[in-house]
Amino acid sequence: MESSVTTSVDGKRSLLLETIKHDPAAVDLRLSLFVSAAKSFRYDSCLQPFPPDFIINSEKSIDQLNRVLETVPPVAELPAGLAALDERTVDLLLWILCRQAHPALRTVPKAQHDEVLGKCPCYAKYSQPSHVFEVTHRADHSSERAFQEHANDFRSCHAFHGSRLFNFHSILHYGLQQHLNKVSLFGEGIYLSAELQVCQMFSPNGSGWTRSALGTHLACIALCEYVDNPGYVKKQEETPGPVADGAADGATSPSDGPPIMTASLTGGGSIPERYILIKNNELVQVRYLLLYGTTKESNSTASTLSGALATADALYALPASQPPASYQPRHPPSRFVQWVANNKSFVLIGGYVGLLLIVGFINSRNAHYVKEMVLQKLHLVYNAVLGSRGKQ
Repeated sequence: MESSVTTSVDGKRSLLLETIKHDPAAVDLRLSLFVSAAKSFRYDSCLQPFPPDFIINSEKSIDQLNRVLETVPPVAELPAGLAALDERTVDLLLWILCRQAHPALRTVPKAQHDEVLGKCPCYAKYSQPSHVFEVTHRADHSSERAFQEHANDFRSCHAFHGSRLFNFHSILHYGLQQHLNKVSLFGEGIYLSAELQVCQMFSPNGSGWTRSALGTHLACIALCEYVDNPGYVKKQEETPGPVADGAADGATSPSDGPPIMTASLTGGGSIPERYILIKNNELVQVRYLLLYGTTKESNSTASTLSGALATADALYALPASQPPASYQPRHPPSRFVQWVANNKSFVLIGGYVGLLLIVGFINSRNAHYVKEMVLQKLHLVYNAVLGSRGKQ
């Protein structure tokens, strides 16, 4: 990707234009994952890698980064709007889309979604993803080389992994890392499941990029390939289950299957059926990203990319009756609402502290004194009212 042509601003714009036209939906996803991580209160850990141009005196300038991201137009308008973008915005887009282009993303046509999901047949019902993207690693990359070396000795299988949206920027670039796992219900390691339904519990809708055609709120699940090495992989032997009859109206596998959801909420020491616990990072590679896109205004699954045409550009194009400007919210929320939405944890902690202060005050001597004084005043007023009525 790096060449002498990128030294000039015009060269950078040309490279960006070529990248956007190659697969605009994949560009949209990469930007959405980056923006979600940048707007998260956990940006210091989940926005990895971090653009070096926004590290000043060893400090990450997240406010400046978010201000530049606000100037990026929708992907459908980017080819025509590249000339109007300043050099700093162009440099940021070049870093996100070209310099950090490994692993590569490719839009999977809707007609091939069932083929992808068939790599890990599920027993329980699940919702169909609105978009599927293939994650392609270079054969000479260290993680892919290590994975293939393990795969030479053991069979490989597929399973799903769910996480919050803001984690997928780092997952895409660094893969799944067991030391970052916050769930250790059945031991430390990377948790996968052969049931997509289970992973949907761990992948709630998250705030993405407001100008994305994929949806303003997204949920993402990784379809991973893992090497079934018994020395590092813990799972139960599966019992025969119902065979899926195919997809139907947004759901697959009409049978309800075993109590997958109940097993996911109970510990007991032994790992439930259809769960996989992997204790070696080299044994797992992300192969696909399943995306569930919703638009905040209509709260319905975003379908702007799902068309009957087979090419990536056609899949991405908007309907003819809908102008590109409709990507932008019609009624942007106030800065206060945006701050609350991006800092839910601080708001909850502040509310909890405030509740403790109120309870403490109610139980204090001062509160008791105030209560007695108010009751005395009310008693005087009550007697005065009754006395005036008695005289009448």
